Amino acid sequence: MDKERVLELIQELNEKQTETICIEAKTANKGKPEKYYDTVSSFSNTMGGTILFGVEETKIKNKTVFIPVGVHDVSDLQRHITNLCSTEFEPIVRPEISVVDIDNNKIVVVEINALNPRNKPCYYKPKGLHNGSYIRVGDRDDHMTEYEIYKCISYRENAKDDLKAVTRATIKDLDANLLNKFIVNAKIDKPKFAEFSDEEILLQYGVLTQVEDKIFPTVAGLMVFGIYPQRFFPQWFVAAIVIPGFEVSNLGEIGQRFDDNKRIEGNIAEMYQETISFISRNMKVKVIISDKTGFRTDITQYPIDALREAIANMIIHRDYSDLKTGVYSMVTIYKDRIEFRNVGNLYGSNTLELLKTRKAMEVRNETIVKLLEILGGIIENRHTGISTMEDKMKEAKLPEPIFINEREDFVVTFYNGEYPELYPEELKNHENIKMSDKTSDKTSDKTSDKILEYLKQNEYITTNIASELLGLSQQRARAILSKMAKDNFIIAKGANRNRKYIINKF
Repeated sequence: MDKERVLELIQELNEKQTETICIEAKTANKGKPEKYYDTVSSFSNTMGGTILFGVEETKIKNKTVFIPVGVHDVSDLQRHITNLCSTEFEPIVRPEISVVDIDNNKIVVVEINALNPRNKPCYYKPKGLHNGSYIRVGDRDDHMTEYEIYKCISYRENAKDDLKAVTRATIKDLDANLLNKFIVNAKIDKPKFAEFSDEEILLQYGVLTQVEDKIFPTVAGLMVFGIYPQRFFPQWFVAAIVIPGFEVSNLGEIGQRFDDNKRIEGNIAEMYQETISFISRNMKVKVIISDKTGFRTDITQYPIDALREAIANMIIHRDYSDLKTGVYSMVTIYKDRIEFRNVGNLYGSNTLELLKTRKAMEVRNETIVKLLEILGGIIENRHTGISTMEDKMKEAKLPEPIFINEREDFVVTFYNGEYPELYPEELKNHENIKMSDKTSDKTSDKTSDKILEYLKQNEYITTNIASELLGLSQQRARAILSKMAKDNFIIAKGANRNRKYIINKF
């Protein structure tokens, strides 16, 4: 890495006043740091990164700054880093090490590449797999959870959780009519299977599996054909709720926590249909009558095709591993948005960037997908996942969906276009957001009036106070205050963390 690039990294640290998900600063002007193995592991297990040895983090007038101070012994530090990475990690880490001079200070730059998903997790051997595996979270190196480690190992070993035997179940726990339909379709799909017995066909496709001399349904068989899968896995359901406000803590006009809520159970197809029905009865529908033809057109609050994709992905591609038997999927409908919380984050080498293309993706539950393809129904209504959600939201002139790959979950959020002043920053300038919407203006007026009324009685307001006053998250309250300051209703005073807002008396 050259000097210019190192200066850019230091500048980025100073602008953000913190280390980042891929930049770490280490002071080494008095000798090599006692601990940095955690950062080597976390960069290897996340998205890679750069460690700047010889850059000190300090405070100047309550402001965090990063300044080059140099390292004590360049040769000794390089030797220590090379030995550590080649002998103390599993698998071996191969860093790229360079030395640059900044104001006569020698900075040792160590670039760590992210490992191929098949080689993760990278762990520090002296602490062992479970205590020595780290992941980068913001500016921190956190221990990987048991699930994160399991996910890496199961992917590396090509483990298929949907093919595991459910030894408490029998074929009698599967819907005979669905099985018969599947067998007919399977014989059409594979004509040679016409000579096989029904049981042999179900074994071939992974609906059933043999353990010693006994036959049991697989997880895939139970979830696709099960009469009542929740008898064996009570938490494998969809929790669907309607919140009367903008946050989970908001109560309705009569003090109700939910306007509607339902525990949605059954096999995959049943949960899929029931979830669509739940959302349909809880979203607004505009009716437009054509002046020319007199025909009626119903426009739903969210595009149905986008909802179908989100629901299908949530149920079909959830993590059905042993470590997630106690976790349910969740659909939450707020006034301004709908959120789908998928159990398990992105699988294997899948990334958010790749998901937004139409390229073939790695599939967590290959057998479930195959069974649904042959059975027909849900898969017939699916298109190409995330790209379809984006296309359908755009066609409906709504903001693009937000996809968040969390440590153990994957969250999809659709906004309905009615409250743009409350949107997260990444949607503020989206082409489909129209701030002139009447409903939005009305809502904006209400929130602004509450804040102005508060300021008439008090000297100032902060984000925390506004959050409690409006019953919104701090992020949303901050967005409203920023907009009011931009529109000159209020004036911002102080730095970000200590910012106060006073009324503008024009």
